[in-house]
Amino acid sequence: AFDQLITVGIGDTIRVSLTLPNDRKAEEVEAGHKIIEDIRAGRIRAVPEHWGEGLNIIACPSCSRVENMAFIDLAKEVTEMTAYANEHDLTIAVMGCRVNGPGETDDADLGLWCGPRTVNLKRKDEPLGAYTYDEVLGRLREELDKLIAAKA
Repeated sequence: AFDQLITVGIGDTIRVSLTLPNDRKAEEVEAGHKIIEDIRAGRIRAVPEHWGEGLNIIACPSCSRVENMAFIDLAKEVTEMTAYANEHDLTIAVMGCRVNGPGETDDADLGLWCGPRTVNLKRKDEPLGAYTYDEVLGRLREELDKLIAAKA
């Protein structure tokens, strides 16, 4: 519906938030310009084909609450490591802080929320434990494999 609102003149500002280090935040502006260009060129559909199918990774854009900037690298590593599960209808949420993270990951099949030294992993609203940034990807993969096997 966003494209329809813009084309009839409703809304004159968009805000794009990406999970990027601070020195790359200008890319958010570039992404906003690309969205507008795609709307003008007719390349945006109100509901894209295959919307909601396959693996969905949600990551917060990072703000001043993030206590360990390793969160940004972790979000990228989660995306890369879980690529083998792209055909599975699952959601993984990666949140950068312990303020919003615990609640915002509840609806995801697997959720990670980051603290200064550890990453908390949970399945839906069930806590699975706190792991170091080095350990958590292995644990995430184990849990993802269990979910895939359970749906097979």
